[in-house]
Amino acid sequence: MALRGCQGDERRIDRMLKPLFAIGIALLAALPPPEGPEPPMVPPAPPPRTAPDDQDADETDPAYMTLLPDDGSPWGIPSEMSEKLAAVADTYLEYAVRFTCNESVRRAKFSDGEAKKETVKRYGYLLERGNGREVAEYRQKMRGDGSVTDTAVNDAEAFPPAYAWVFLFARINQPYFAYRERGDRFEGYDWVRIFEFKGAVPYTDGRDIRQWDGVVLVDATTLTPVEIRAEPSRQAERLKLLFDRWAQSFNIIGFRTGQKPEGYSGRVLFQSRRDKLTFPTEMRYTSFRAVSPKRTEPTAASTREYAGYRFFETGTKEKPGDVVK
Repeated sequence: MALRGCQGDERRIDRMLKPLFAIGIALLAALPPPEGPEPPMVPPAPPPRTAPDDQDADETDPAYMTLLPDDGSPWGIPSEMSEKLAAVADTYLEYAVRFTCNESVRRAKFSDGEAKKETVKRYGYLLERGNGREVAEYRQKMRGDGSVTDTAVNDAEAFPPAYAWVFLFARINQPYFAYRERGDRFEGYDWVRIFEFKGAVPYTDGRDIRQWDGVVLVDATTLTPVEIRAEPSRQAERLKLLFDRWAQSFNIIGFRTGQKPEGYSGRVLFQSRRDKLTFPTEMRYTSFRAVSPKRTEPTAASTREYAGYRFFETGTKEKPGDVVK
């Protein structure tokens, strides 16, 4: 009897617990799933790369283009303007042997577009005039204290002397140039008139201004030069022709046997002023190599700076019979 009583109690307990278990399972099912650990912070995805602009990809190196785009204007300047420019050149001829200055020469060699080797030299500098209108440079070595020695130095560029450009419109040179005016503008504080020029002498050693094409900015009031930018005559056409020839040269295991064409450019600034004239203060001459039909890379450059101008009179104020002291 006791055994039967215990079994009856167990059945009653089972009947009571089963609904409780069912309710517990239902409550657990209704609970939201547990949250996992926070994901690690990661930087935002980079923005999608955009393709290069076609205009930038097709940009042509300035060495392959003329210094000024052709606007179709006719060549030639009025005779009155030509005479005024020639008169300014005559004045410069008188001043050619009336000054001395200091010249510093900085040269650099380039490799992969970067300057790798640089030298600096300093000279005492003046001009000598021979027969007629010929003007020659004369340099003397300069000591560390700024004094000059008696040793003359030949250190010219394959580019006309800076002072030679003041004779661009001289009467003796006008038959060898074509000129045309391209308007006016403000260059810094200077109101300038812009002239384009083309030399008629084939390019050889580069020492003659008549072998160069370019642009000159002249003071709109005094007609004296402010800046000159020049390149060998017909250089853009020559570079394209020579590069095409190089591209067709014999190829040995991926290397062309021909030499890539070389080009040159020059720039002269006239920032020193005296007696309503401007005088050279900086000249830069650059050599470069064409590496593609639209690209070049520099190979060498030199910058000449002119400072410490000292002017003097070449005439005499003595009267006949005076004793020279």
